[in-house]
Amino acid sequence: MPAQLNYPGVYIEELPSGVRTISGVATAIAAFAGSAPRGPINKAVRLFSFSDYERRFGGLALDSELGYAVRQYFQNGGTEAYAIRLVKDASTAERSLRNAAAADVLKLTALDAGASGNGIEIRVDHQSANPGSSFNLSLFRAEDGAAESYANVSMNSADARYVLDLVNASSQLVKLSRLVSKAALDALPAGTSRSLPLADVATLLDANHNEFRVSVNGLPPVKVLIALPGDIGGGTATQRLDSLCAAIQLQVRAQANSQQAYDLFTCARPPGTQQILMTSGQGGEFSQLRVLAGQKNNASGVLKLGAASGGLEVDAVATIRPAPVPDPATLSSAVFAANDLNTLPDATHSALRISLDGYGPDVVDIGSAAAAGADLAAKLDDVAARLQAAVRALKPGHPSYRDFTVKVSGTSLVLATGSRGAGSSIAVSAAPAKSIANELHLLAGATSTQPGNLYLAGGTETPYAEADLYPTFIADRAKRQGIYALEEVDLFTLLSLPGVTEPGVLADAAAYCEERRAFFVIDAPPSAQDPAQMVAAVNGTGLPKSDHAAVYYPWVYIADPLRNGKLRLTPPSGTVAGLFARTDAERGVWKAPAGTEATLSGVQKTAYTLTDGECGALNPLGVNCLRVLPVYGAVSWGARTLRGADQMSSEYKYVPVRRLALFLEESLYRGTQWVVFEPNDEPLWAQIRLNLGAFMNSLFRLGAFQGKSAKEAYLVKCDRETTTQDDINRGVVNILVAFAPLKPAEFVVIRIQQLAGQIQV
Repeated sequence: MPAQLNYPGVYIEELPSGVRTISGVATAIAAFAGSAPRGPINKAVRLFSFSDYERRFGGLALDSELGYAVRQYFQNGGTEAYAIRLVKDASTAERSLRNAAAADVLKLTALDAGASGNGIEIRVDHQSANPGSSFNLSLFRAEDGAAESYANVSMNSADARYVLDLVNASSQLVKLSRLVSKAALDALPAGTSRSLPLADVATLLDANHNEFRVSVNGLPPVKVLIALPGDIGGGTATQRLDSLCAAIQLQVRAQANSQQAYDLFTCARPPGTQQILMTSGQGGEFSQLRVLAGQKNNASGVLKLGAASGGLEVDAVATIRPAPVPDPATLSSAVFAANDLNTLPDATHSALRISLDGYGPDVVDIGSAAAAGADLAAKLDDVAARLQAAVRALKPGHPSYRDFTVKVSGTSLVLATGSRGAGSSIAVSAAPAKSIANELHLLAGATSTQPGNLYLAGGTETPYAEADLYPTFIADRAKRQGIYALEEVDLFTLLSLPGVTEPGVLADAAAYCEERRAFFVIDAPPSAQDPAQMVAAVNGTGLPKSDHAAVYYPWVYIADPLRNGKLRLTPPSGTVAGLFARTDAERGVWKAPAGTEATLSGVQKTAYTLTDGECGALNPLGVNCLRVLPVYGAVSWGARTLRGADQMSSEYKYVPVRRLALFLEESLYRGTQWVVFEPNDEPLWAQIRLNLGAFMNSLFRLGAFQGKSAKEAYLVKCDRETTTQDDINRGVVNILVAFAPLKPAEFVVIRIQQLAGQIQV
């Protein structure tokens, strides 16, 4: 009844019906283990198609049965699986990136141990939204075309685009770690914001452009309102800029509210410039300075302050961000003498031919005006700027040209293509007319560099050999290695170890399947070339005598995509597991996965062609035969467990009976969890009978049990007979569920008799 009746009226209360629907678990989730070209080691990876396997594990490999088994599983009707990659031992590829000061700042480690990590290429550039502080990180793996790009990332752990958070949360290739100590982070210089060179601020600022905001070290921004003309007093442009800087500093500090970053904030004009330089008053990892647009009369644009307006914002962590990699191809000129550019360029010396990344060569003309400047350094700067602008103008849409640079190093020019790594190149030759290539010392004596791409390195792996099967597959359970990687999987119902027939591995794998309520599909030993050898194998101790396992003989031939369709001899367990899945979906887990319906897709022929008599020798021993029948093709022609030998007289002789029991056990186990801690009395028992009975009846209606009526087909009992007072005192409730399984019709006997005619006796 309602908790409290405190006013006259109608009260509504919902009452529980006591119905808790039990859902049947999936019956065909296969698990595979073996070697693969790449992928995580000792980790069960969920797959919904063979394409998933190709993306994660590299697809088929001639020296591995795992890929072929998974492919056959999905081709024969499988819809969900797990795959585990195993090796004897492996090391992980990694690479440390350095900053401009050549100190290691960031380490990239391949997610998957082994040699495949060595193929991951790294690229870093600073062409980000905030080129003074952030950077772009790109990762590529050529063998499968995997590519990841992380733009505008930061080394500041408080930043929303902190590179470790972004990469480690989503990357399928690497994980990152920062190689900078706490002491080094605390010692980082204060963040700054610098404007571009400015014209006279008296011409830039007015009543519509006199406001902007400043945020220091991530703190709430403060408003700067420029009073005109008082804040830009002075007789010259430089004096007016100095006055503005002083006014900005005064306003920001006045709003410090005891925040050291604001209290020690500075704003000044760097000597010899017409720029504004703002500096945070507090250094360290989180030190940064952002200039934001004003809410009304924005002045940040005209003052060219802030990254959005073209200014340069350098955070403290800019000093520990990785330098761009790989390097571009460069061409360094020979050294210039003091008077080399006194009269050059001129009307007859102004052009050269240049080729970047194989494009061109194109003729570029830097103009006939002599180099401007009072000394060689200034003249070199002028020529460098003119050459850079002229080359960029050739192909502004192509990165090699668009990002081409010319810099002065001492008394040399250094030309660099806009691309990076092994594909980049640069070449200069004389122009057909007005050539200045030789006079710029870009021919004789010039030196070039051709960089390579940067990859992770150090990944190694040792594949397991025949002698390594047991310690590889039956590894440390506490560390979830080998088949015990399935400890992380909530449910699997089939297990296949393609091509593995080592007795110790099979015995332990069968025991694990019994523990996990799964079924083990075993390949016949490859040494069993004929039925007599298979009889010897099944009569020996090499195969586990478990009713949670079945063995299939012989191996089969499939078309190998890696060899242009040439037939490949392969173990049948993956194909049979797919057949199990298809039969479960079409007919139910209680139907034997055998017969003329049980065709084996992709199988071209079997390694041995069995006759009826040979099947008759193997079937009574619990060996399931694979045959090629006229019209039907390759089919499974047996459905016995490894306790299916006639002499064993096991009640779980048949595969469908055992798998139906496993299905019931797992479904009821999961569907009765709600019973725990409920009051142990007749109302609970009635609910149990109701819910379990409804589940069993639904299966009966589907044809899962034999019998003409529900009473003949199944039984659910939970009452005073199954649960005594002593059981109640000990907190135990006993439930009896019985079922009448369907047995496959292995032997069909047809009696034929001739009628004698109309004989009267």
